[in-house]
Amino acid sequence: LSSSHTHINTNRTHSLWNFSKTVSMSSSVPQPTATPVRVHLVPVLSDNYSYLLVDTASNTAACVDPAEPDKVIQAAKELEVNAITHILTTHKHWDHAGGNKEMVEKVPGLEVVGGSLDGIPAVTLAVDEGEEFKVGDLRVQVLLSPCHTSGHVLYYVTSGDATPVLFTGDTLFVGGCGRFFEGDATQFSSIVEKLRELPE
Repeated sequence: LSSSHTHINTNRTHSLWNFSKTVSMSSSVPQPTATPVRVHLVPVLSDNYSYLLVDTASNTAACVDPAEPDKVIQAAKELEVNAITHILTTHKHWDHAGGNKEMVEKVPGLEVVGGSLDGIPAVTLAVDEGEEFKVGDLRVQVLLSPCHTSGHVLYYVTSGDATPVLFTGDTLFVGGCGRFFEGDATQFSSIVEKLRELPE
């Protein structure tokens, strides 16, 4: 994959990955203050991570796979984020989507995004391949990645000339890939080829 992309997966023991180097896991990934996008890692459960994707222009955020809502909300408070506006759900498994309903109860008005084929809890915006939406000024493109689950999606985030960010859920890890629960190697190969085609 391209050395210009920042890859973030939302699975256990794997870190923020810039394809030219590995960044050690911490509660906050160091990034230049002028960048339009910040990503904050939130440890959840015993072996997983949620993320806060922050649009620095509006100081609003999306939370990615908020399996433990209280921890995500607390992280947003510590970052002094103005508001969490979206949940971005990569897939239906409990360790990724299990906090959606509680999150919506605690943060009313959230847009809950998830793949249309995956039966995401509390979903308000069911998305398919190629669809786009915004988190603040950040452009988020949906990439369908059926294999781990039939409706698994990736979120590809861009903003001007900033380094793109890709949330891969349980499709792709720094050191491997997720189990093929609802797909096969042919489907996974197609996903990899799709990612190779992302713009530099």
